Amino acid sequence: MKATGIRYSISRQKACQQCSAAKAKCDRKAGCCSRYLELLTLINVEDISNRWLNSYIPVPGQKPKDYPASITAFICRILKSYVAVTVRGRGAPPFVHSSQIMAASIRQPLSTCLSLVRVCDNPLPGSESVAADVLQREMSSLHEQHGTFDDVTLLAAFQAYLIYSMVLFFKLGQVSSAYLRQAMMNLQQLACSSGRGGLVSVAEQQRARPKWEAWIVAEAKRRTLYTMYLFDSALSTQDGLPTFLGTELEGLPASASKSLWSAQSRHEWETAYNIYLADGLQGGLRIDELWPIPPDLDEDGVAQRRRRVDQWLEDIDEFGTMLYAVTSCTHAPLPISPPASSPTPEEPYSIFDKRQKALIVFIISTASTFSGFASNIYFPALPTIARDLNVSVELVNLTVTSYLIFQGIAPSLWGPLSDVKGRRIAYLCNFLVFLGACVGLAETKNYATLIVLRCLQSAGSASTIAVGSGVIGDITTRAERGGYMGVFQAGLLVPVAVGPVIGGALAGSFGWRAIFSFLAIYSGAFLVVMMLLLPETLRSVVANGSRTPSNPIAKYPLFIYQKLTKVQWNPEAAQSQPATRKHIDVTGPFRILISKAAAPLIAFLAIYYAVWQMSITAMSTLFEDRYGLGETQIGLTFMANGVGSMIGTLVTGRFLDSDYRRVKAKHEARSTQTDVEVGSDPTQSATHSEDHFPLETARFRLIPLFAFFQCLSIMLFGWTIQYPDRVHIAVPIVSTFITGWTAVSTQSVVMTYLVDVFSDRGAAASASLNLARCLSAAAGTSFVMPLVTSIGVGLAFTICVVAQVVALVGVAIQWRYGGTWRMEMEREKRLKEASNDAR
Repeated sequence: MKATGIRYSISRQKACQQCSAAKAKCDRKAGCCSRYLELLTLINVEDISNRWLNSYIPVPGQKPKDYPASITAFICRILKSYVAVTVRGRGAPPFVHSSQIMAASIRQPLSTCLSLVRVCDNPLPGSESVAADVLQREMSSLHEQHGTFDDVTLLAAFQAYLIYSMVLFFKLGQVSSAYLRQAMMNLQQLACSSGRGGLVSVAEQQRARPKWEAWIVAEAKRRTLYTMYLFDSALSTQDGLPTFLGTELEGLPASASKSLWSAQSRHEWETAYNIYLADGLQGGLRIDELWPIPPDLDEDGVAQRRRRVDQWLEDIDEFGTMLYAVTSCTHAPLPISPPASSPTPEEPYSIFDKRQKALIVFIISTASTFSGFASNIYFPALPTIARDLNVSVELVNLTVTSYLIFQGIAPSLWGPLSDVKGRRIAYLCNFLVFLGACVGLAETKNYATLIVLRCLQSAGSASTIAVGSGVIGDITTRAERGGYMGVFQAGLLVPVAVGPVIGGALAGSFGWRAIFSFLAIYSGAFLVVMMLLLPETLRSVVANGSRTPSNPIAKYPLFIYQKLTKVQWNPEAAQSQPATRKHIDVTGPFRILISKAAAPLIAFLAIYYAVWQMSITAMSTLFEDRYGLGETQIGLTFMANGVGSMIGTLVTGRFLDSDYRRVKAKHEARSTQTDVEVGSDPTQSATHSEDHFPLETARFRLIPLFAFFQCLSIMLFGWTIQYPDRVHIAVPIVSTFITGWTAVSTQSVVMTYLVDVFSDRGAAASASLNLARCLSAAAGTSFVMPLVTSIGVGLAFTICVVAQVVALVGVAIQWRYGGTWRMEMEREKRLKEASNDAR
């Protein structure tokens, strides 16, 4: 009984998770387990282990870290200094507490790390890979065994793994190693496991003094966690991946004061902590108080936050200073004290906010549908028109050719006009011409009238594409231009999908003249809507949208957009600057066409566009002759090509923006690394970085893929339609879907690139591209049917594919020399501007 009484009179404490995993007795000595340390997590630590996924599958609502190049350089420089101190044996990085490396308390993972990394100091040439292998084996061992460690040993393993990773990156040159990305995943798992043991002392939350051991473990965990997030940002920038704000850390304390962290004894620390409780911040400063100011915070709350940040800054060590330097430049918190005078903020590229840009792009995208409708709605009716006017199909096909010729020439006149007089004036003139031509075509009785009015109709509709491209260049930056250009091109291609269906239905039910009656009504209604809703965007007239012109046509409805925009802008800045005087340069598109900065690429696209149009032009006749389809059925076959075109341009726009951001991040990382080494001025280096940005790489990487699949689909179309008795009609129809997807995707890439290069002449650049592609398409469509008749469908389109393969040389030349040519052009432009200013 006595033994039994003794057995049950002693309190039996359940072992902690770490001790249970290690199958060890939990003796609750200081520093052995989190139960004794009494730590809380406060946050969902599981989000830390999944953080690496955010770069690939962003969580909706997450805000990316848009680090300036100077801040990326600062982070790399600081982390590199941590590595240097550790590798040279001069101490431990500031996320490792001095008590952790004392002989009596140092844990094995940290002890091994501090010894092992010493071999990386001044390694012999060629031995870096050997040293890297040694560190990687130790890192793998830590990751495999971390589930068996107690809380304090797990912290040491977390710190050691982070030190190893930074040594690999900054000291051993493993910058592009795939192992580092996997190491970051493992490191975040270690951070999560360590965080489960607690990140904040219970006493800290209760505004009481915690145990010294508990405070050291909690503070070291948080500092290591913050350092890991900074290293993750540096690594992601190097890999060209986005990184996001660490909102999962919200609520954790910011780094502690210098007096607390540097205390060398328990007594010294307890004295400092008592002072902190008496004079310190109420509840301590949280890390999220260094983040952006919440929009719902009132003036009193903003002032209180400023006071708290000021008080925290009074006694922070170098680690806290570094954190504040990064967050203040990245998240833009309130200044330490109210500034005496606020500097004039930098004017935005465009005052139009996202909603307004979306509306503008929707309007110009709808405007661009008229060129496609006037062309594609006509195709199913070609055989019917030939019979009604008593002419051959070849002569009716010449109306397509003439339409394409004027479609190429007209933008060369309207584009320069819109680059000088304004976008709205150009649109107004275009639609008046188009409307008059449609009314005449609805009443035409003979072939001569048909071909003349088709040319006039083309002159009125074709320039909507060039003018729309100019609008995109006016309101968007390079980083977002690809996406908006994709939406614009999608609108341009709606008629490719539904135009032939509508044309076939109208021609079959009411006769082919009903097609032009429909276009007249459609254009008249849209002209009214456009004049009411589309603002003037030409930068030489309205600057970034903030300058109000005196011309009433340009003034309305711009002033309404200025009142409703959510973008912050200075109304006086633009009004004080005189509008740039420009002259209409009709030869501008032709000079762009033959310039070495654009000619190889335009020649490439002209051939690919011509082959695409040849296949579309031949479709109606081939499907009628080979498969016996009627007008309505022929119209339906065009839907595959149109849907493919629409999907292709929308997807490609997103890829273009993503590729641009990825290449830009890698380029800035390389530039930053160079700036860190040579200590160059950030302002000068930013200009140099922009001038030497590999725009061709960012834009052209998808072109070879698109070219391959377009050649394949054209070959499939030609040889399958050659044998209608053996191949089901679905096969050539599917091939047109692929052709539409790839042809338009390629066109979207090239047009975005040209607007990037000639951003001040966006409409002229688009007009030059339009001129080349339409003239080549006109030539192609004029002989496609005679060629098919003479040598057969399969062989005819095989010749087309051969021409496409040869045209890829233009892309290769542009990719190789385009950057040099661009810089030459920019230097000439700056010299000319400087000369004009001197006069």
